[in-house]
Formats: sequence, structure tokens, C-alpha cells
Amino acid sequence: MMYSQQEYDMVRRQTMQIEAEKRVLLRWALIAVTALLVASLLLTGWMYHRYSTSDNLISNAQAKAVEFENKYQQVSRELAEKNAILEQNVASRAKENMIIESTLPKMLNRTAPDNEIAELARAIYQQPGHMIELPGPPPDEVLGYKGYRLRIDDRPHKYQFVAGLLNDRWVIYSVLTKNQEDRR
Repeated sequence: MMYSQQEYDMVRRQTMQIEAEKRVLLRWALIAVTALLVASLLLTGWMYHRYSTSDNLISNAQAKAVEFENKYQQVSRELAEKNAILEQNVASRAKENMIIESTLPKMLNRTAPDNEIAELARAIYQQPGHMIELPGPPPDEVLGYKGYRLRIDDRPHKYQFVAGLLNDRWVIYSVLTKNQEDRR
């Protein structure tokens, strides 16, 4: 069988067209593979960056955790100290209130000895404003220049009372006049 020149040309054109289509397809496949390779390299670089910075983030977080734990322990110790001081203050305030409640009626009735009045003066001095309210006027014997001496931690203290009216109520102030003996 004999083929004509046209048939040869047509087969050649078809073959060239098929080869051209294959080259275009291979070119697009190469572009796609290259794009995927570039994307995978970028993704790998980003993942490595995240991995390398995560070590820093983890070490910074651990350092902060240790720092905050130390601060927490320090604040806990300070809180415990403050609570102990507060409990001491509450206990001393309760003792002072007990002294005031037990000695004040005796002082108003003029039956309290000087040492109890000195304790009362110290308890009143420890109150806010160094004063308490009275149900009536205080006796003249406890006021004036007479001072009440009391030894606290082997140191002499001297208190005096001053009475007054505040908002139509009698109050008595305790004033610390000396906290050491004169050396004269």
C-alpha cells in the first residue's frame, strides 16, 4: 500500500501536534512540581523557624514560671508574717479591751489601785486616737498632773489622763509623757 504525500504530512502534523501537547503537558507538570517543591521548602523553613523559636518560648515560659513561683513563695511568707502580726495585734487588742472593760468601772467608782489605772492608761493609749468614750465625767483624782508609771520591757513609761467633751460625750485621752526615766 502506498501513501500519498498528504497522508504523510497529515500523520507528521498529528505526531507533531501530539508531541507538542505532550511537551505542554510536561511543561505544566514541571511548573506544578516546581511550585510544590518551592512550597514545601517554604513550609519546611517556616516549620524550622517555629521549631527553633519554640525552644526559646519554652525556656522563657519555664524561666517565668520559676520566677513567679519564687514570687509566690515570697508573698506567701510575707502573708504568713503579716497574719502572725495581725493575730498578735488582735490578741493584744483583746487584752487591752479586757483591761479597759474590767478597770474602767473601778476607776469611775474610785476603787481602782494606781497599778491598775496605769495598765488602763497604757491600754487606752494603744487604742485608735489614744482615747475612749466614758459613760460620765471621770473622777478628778485620775486627771491633772498626776502621772501613772508602768514598766514595759524593763523600761519605765509614764502616762497622764486628759478628759474632755467630744460631741456631747465624755472622752478620756491617755498621753505618754515619758518613756524613760530621767537620768538626773
